[in-house]
Amino acid sequence: MKTKLIILSLSPLCLLTLVMNLKFVCQTEDGQALSRAQFIDENVLILFLLLACLLWCLISIFLYIYFKFMVSFGGKGGYTISEISEDKEAGLNFFLTLILPLLIGDLNEWQNAATFVLLFIIIFILLMRTDLFYANPVLTLLGYHVYKVTFKDNPNIIGQCTIVATGEINKKSTIEYKKIAENVWFSKVIKQGGVKNATA
Repeated sequence: MKTKLIILSLSPLCLLTLVMNLKFVCQTEDGQALSRAQFIDENVLILFLLLACLLWCLISIFLYIYFKFMVSFGGKGGYTISEISEDKEAGLNFFLTLILPLLIGDLNEWQNAATFVLLFIIIFILLMRTDLFYANPVLTLLGYHVYKVTFKDNPNIIGQCTIVATGEINKKSTIEYKKIAENVWFSKVIKQGGVKNATA
């Protein structure tokens, strides 16, 4: 699930890159229209990268639907929250530090194209080796919240963990949770106000 959410988190970069670079060389230097073969030859880099970005966006839509379906079933719940704090800037920080710096114009230049691909791969590897993927700007735009939570008397989660939640959570919420990655969990509110003690 972690890999799927990383792919989803980088979809805004692919979408913005697609919009920024949707332009092609259509004429020769003397103003003559290019033939189909010449058009492909002149725009091969940008065509390849834009198709890759479009495919990435389409896969991300599918992965979001899969994520919604996956977290709807098989969760554990019923434990009391002892400490909670919301990270309201997680999605914004992710967007400003990892998405905007990667936006590169004119990908028809091989230097720009190579730089974009290398930076994209490096960011993907860094996200795989950290837990920053939970600060997903797509999930933030769709109304998800990120919390740092400590449970009371929960043998499954010791110490503070990160929770990505569909709604607002407080100490009196009854929640259901499901593991996404090590120490990162998805959660949804079962009941606001009272807390029902149960075993997971």
